[in-house]
Amino acid sequence: MSKSPNGGSPARCHAAAIRYFAIACLALAVSLVGDRLAMARKTAAPAAPAQKSVQQSVTGPAEMFALGEKYRWGLDAQIDWTAAARSYAEAARQEHADAMTRLGLMYKQGAGVVYDEARMLDLFRSAAGLGNAAATTQLGLLSLQGKAVPRDRREAMRDFRSAAEDGDPSGMIPLARGLKFGWANTADEAAAKQWALKAQETFRQRADGGEVAAMIGLAAMYQSGTEIKPDPERAVALYKKAAERGSSDAMLVLAALSFSGEAVEKDRQQAVRWMTQAAERGDPNAMWLLALAYRSGADVPKDATKAFGWCRKAAAQGHAECMQLLSELSARGEGAERDDKQAVEWTRKAAEHGSAGALAELGLRYSQGRGVDKDDVAAIACFRRAAKLGHAEGAYRLAEAYAEGQGVPRDEAQAADWFRRAALRDYPRAAYWLALMYAEGRGVDKDPEMAAIWYRVAARLGDPDAIRASK
Repeated sequence: MSKSPNGGSPARCHAAAIRYFAIACLALAVSLVGDRLAMARKTAAPAAPAQKSVQQSVTGPAEMFALGEKYRWGLDAQIDWTAAARSYAEAARQEHADAMTRLGLMYKQGAGVVYDEARMLDLFRSAAGLGNAAATTQLGLLSLQGKAVPRDRREAMRDFRSAAEDGDPSGMIPLARGLKFGWANTADEAAAKQWALKAQETFRQRADGGEVAAMIGLAAMYQSGTEIKPDPERAVALYKKAAERGSSDAMLVLAALSFSGEAVEKDRQQAVRWMTQAAERGDPNAMWLLALAYRSGADVPKDATKAFGWCRKAAAQGHAECMQLLSELSARGEGAERDDKQAVEWTRKAAEHGSAGALAELGLRYSQGRGVDKDDVAAIACFRRAAKLGHAEGAYRLAEAYAEGQGVPRDEAQAADWFRRAALRDYPRAAYWLALMYAEGRGVDKDPEMAAIWYRVAARLGDPDAIRASK
């Protein structure tokens, strides 16, 4: 997680904190209509297992899967990611394909379990082999993103088509996009439109049958207007219907919309109410957003103790960003006594659960010997993992290491490559150093025009040396 804003006058700091909070809220809303659609559920709790005597234990795969659903979605219980993961794991061990997909997504997100790409990939492949269309869609997304497997749009499209033909609407949508933009071959807008309409109709039928994830999926289609004609009012109505049926995901999307004023009246207090309702159901993402709000005083009274408390509850369920926020709070003594040792421990846990920001922070600690023994090799490993997860500072620090030969053999070509990756993620200093390398021909062919371009980019991003050089 990117660090919260700090420094400057109190008024400016508060305004920056509110912007950070708004961005976090909206970013989370986007994610909720992505991976989560693969974890569709019915409104009602799963069918009750057959009656057992007191002495009998619930061990069947269908029963363990139902138990996982109960805790994952809060069906007549508080949401509990850790308990859900345990139940899914037992069902997956007994080759329950839906449980494999659910558990694979939890490993993908580091939710309730440690982040594990190899385990995630194995579960998706096993579930897909058993005919689970949602798992096949996830394999397509991995190929599209180049995550855990080589980036391969053709392979992704094969998976999307297979899942779509097996009736998975979350596979139909990327298939439609791929056909529209020609990901695998020439574009086919007519076929793209057909699959988009089929996804819409499939979501509609399932939503009419009470499937909450389908309500959210259909709402997302109406909200984005990418595949079908946008209809913000219908999107909001569907989100509200899902929220009324207990979906904390829908509550958080509504919170984001209320905060931004998109499709609904802008009402930050209503946004807080939606988040609080979701948090009280046990949703760790909602707890994280509330912690950010209480820490910054964004539309709630500033209260570091409450921020710390909500973080602790979410961290207990394996929420990586809350673990990293706990690290920051512990290091600064916000909401609890200052404890750098505890801060390091929370950073380690957040890194284990897949937080790229935590990996970058842990790398800095190793490189500086701050709270841990100085270890350049360990620092590089952390920076590399963070960079591969798309973290700009992780990529920048890795580039620095290659440029200086610290923890790795000096390699200016590698340095230029990682500076470029960081710069493309809007890291100002990376753009400045990439400009210098083009200007001097270090690690890349000397190219004054490219140097000028990257100097301008660095200046636009706010790098002070680039700004001075442009005057």
